[in-house]
Amino acid sequence: MLMLRCWLVVSLFLGCCTARLRAAEPVPAGQLPRSVVPKHYAIRLEAGPDAKQVLGTQTVTIEVREAVSEIQLNALDLTITKAELRGQVDALTQWTMDPKTQVLTLQLSKPLPTGTYELELAWSFILNERAQGLFMARHDASGTEAISLATQMEPADARRMLPCWDEPRFRAAYQLTVTIPGKCQAVSNMPETKNSVLPDGRREVAFAATPSMPSYLLALFIGEYEELTGEVDGIKLRALTTPGKREQARYALEATKLLLPWFNEYFGVKYPLPKLDQISIPGAPAAGMENWGAILYNDTAFLYDPAASSQWTKEGVFGVVAHELAHQWFGNLVTMTWWDDLWLNEGFASWIGTKATAHFNPSWEVWLRAAGDKEWAMWLDARATTHPIQQPVKDAAGALDAFDSITYSKGQSFLRMLEQYLGEAKFRDGLRGYMRQHAYGNTTTVDLWNALGTASGQPVAEIASGWTRQPGFPLVKVATVREGGRTGLAFAQERFAIHQKSPEALTWKIPLSFSEVPGSTDARALLLGAMPGAALLTGVGAVKANVAGSGYYRVQYEAALFGELVKLVPEMTAGDRLNLLHDTWALVQAEKVPARDWLGLMQRVAETDTTYVTWDAIVDQLGFIDELQRGQPGRRAFRDWAAALLIPQLDRIGCDPKAGETELTALLRSTVISALGRWGHAPVIAEARARFARFQESPTSLNGDMRRAVLGIVGQNADAATYATLHRLAKEESSTEQKRILYGALAQSGSTELAQQTLALALTDELLPREATRLVQKVGEDGELSDLAWRFTQANLEVLLAKLPSFGASDFVPGVFRGFSEEARAAELEAFSKSHLPPQAKYAVEKAADNIRFKAAFKARLLPELAEWIAQQSKGTTAP
Repeated sequence: MLMLRCWLVVSLFLGCCTARLRAAEPVPAGQLPRSVVPKHYAIRLEAGPDAKQVLGTQTVTIEVREAVSEIQLNALDLTITKAELRGQVDALTQWTMDPKTQVLTLQLSKPLPTGTYELELAWSFILNERAQGLFMARHDASGTEAISLATQMEPADARRMLPCWDEPRFRAAYQLTVTIPGKCQAVSNMPETKNSVLPDGRREVAFAATPSMPSYLLALFIGEYEELTGEVDGIKLRALTTPGKREQARYALEATKLLLPWFNEYFGVKYPLPKLDQISIPGAPAAGMENWGAILYNDTAFLYDPAASSQWTKEGVFGVVAHELAHQWFGNLVTMTWWDDLWLNEGFASWIGTKATAHFNPSWEVWLRAAGDKEWAMWLDARATTHPIQQPVKDAAGALDAFDSITYSKGQSFLRMLEQYLGEAKFRDGLRGYMRQHAYGNTTTVDLWNALGTASGQPVAEIASGWTRQPGFPLVKVATVREGGRTGLAFAQERFAIHQKSPEALTWKIPLSFSEVPGSTDARALLLGAMPGAALLTGVGAVKANVAGSGYYRVQYEAALFGELVKLVPEMTAGDRLNLLHDTWALVQAEKVPARDWLGLMQRVAETDTTYVTWDAIVDQLGFIDELQRGQPGRRAFRDWAAALLIPQLDRIGCDPKAGETELTALLRSTVISALGRWGHAPVIAEARARFARFQESPTSLNGDMRRAVLGIVGQNADAATYATLHRLAKEESSTEQKRILYGALAQSGSTELAQQTLALALTDELLPREATRLVQKVGEDGELSDLAWRFTQANLEVLLAKLPSFGASDFVPGVFRGFSEEARAAELEAFSKSHLPPQAKYAVEKAADNIRFKAAFKARLLPELAEWIAQQSKGTTAP
């Protein structure tokens, strides 16, 4: 039975907003005019007579900057019951709400002169579990299902909780008062100013007014929480969790104590709020949401249990906390003016969050491993469906498309490259100036370039514009000429493209780095433009460009130089080895080099490299090929060949941890075992089954780093009895992290009958809504039953889409198609989307269809050449 006591009476009152617009001025879709702006919201929320209904009232102080005959603001799924201008009798005659534009229009009886006014509004809305606006969040409490309330406003869902100017440019102060059940706790952006008991046993909680901020940062949480407290640099800290999980938040709280002072010093502007709360719930729609002073996390991104969590989880928690704390400056203190500059929030938070994580955890090799995220962004960015970092965003719905790897990972990678070119000190000085100049304001990318240019004395805007305003990225071609013991280098650039017929010819100003291998470790650099460049090196070594892979560009070497580099692989740094491997694999996909170039390089690396970062990349590349092999006659031979590459690594490190081994060795063990199990290596499958049997008797026998690998292999090979055991363990598990692992193991089953049982779970309330839809996609991808998952999706589309918030809805159906590599499937997806999916899904469908067509073409090219290589390897010869 649901534990309703905490939200049934939620007498929350959350802020409202006002809007601005001249009656004669047309309203651009999703962008309100600036003739009326909000300055301060005084908001109250409380429960209505219906258990799921919330009543809201607010007084908004507005500034009318020019005479208007109507006021416009945002509202969606709200029932407006009152709209008045205080002291202006009959000034507002009527109101209309357009659900398409999400604009509430308040008609005025006569033009309203410039000045300051107070707008009073009342409304109601219905709560649901779609994590947008104010929503219900389910979780376990003492073995019983409980519900609390939480908010998710970004990018434009504050309008679902209150009428407001729901665009980032409209900064205002928010003062919130809520009435809550007596046993519950309320958390918002600012500290409490009042907490009193009402005659009926409920409590009224008021919060201090926030600093001026955009509506998407407004936060409210109501429920029964456990908390850990602390303090650093005079800032009160709390980590709040649902019952029974408090200790799992300790690691995140300790990370916060390290990170907050570091950011204070780096930005030169101290965190400006008196407190920082971090709230973790199972049903949060994203890993983290940077609400100012009240950050929301999903349990999987915030909680760490030393007894059961993996090293991946530990690293993920530190990284996500660093990212969300960085937003307290980039995004909150200084906010982009409109969503086309979202990268000013996300690209910077990704870059500085990774920088901070690397600073405090050098053994994790964070920047080396960030190459994986960069590679995914470059893979997307090489396609016809890419977009510039700064992309035009028409309206709030379009803003959702901006939250992708181009914005996050390309943004991060470009900033790292620019920082290295300008120098760390000058780059930091530029950011400090930017923060001081624009605190509590809105900016565009130009403002950032101006600040960095002033600090560095470099033409930053000229260098950077091509990277942020153009799609794609360059390929640098390197040729060598040797004269008298000196090596001459010739550099030229062109646009790098994969699966594009006629890509637009573009050029960039490339901060190009290069060094000799072996020889001096000092890198040289030049700014490569449209014209070819050249340089001379002293020494005798071969030359490697893009030192440590820190630049956001590909490199193609002339055949002789590439051959020398392959020979010198053992003498390269880990970063250069990894970069060469990634670039060569990408060049194969782009039809610029034959597959044997990558195969020979990969074989050389495999013979000499024992690092986790390199093997993680190899396993990822081999896994992509294995996906292309589905249904192909050569799959078994490929899997046997791929497994033979990995077995020496497993023999070297073993299946059990050893005293003194590094964290990355533990990750390598899990990665290798997972891959061998997926590829059907019988000894590993037998070992996984034995460990699962022991795990049932003693859960501590299976350490956190091995759980995903072992349980995934068991799920993949499960019979009905084993499946039932996994399902029982999943239902009984209280940890969100462990639940996801166990249900993910169910989804890996290759049995049609068992997969149907897994899919059926998505229609129940057994899982949280977002976890249920994720399960459908995993059956298609991890369980390799893509057609089964697709037919299930078609039959239950309405129910499944109803479980999704704004984040994720557009990508759901395209995500079900991830396992397909037949061209006809692309046309099937496109046809289905036209008649069954909303317009907002158009971009996700285009990307998915392009990816399917690429895989179909790449499969036809790659697999015959690969089969020939494997056949020759089995005969003990080398492919030509």
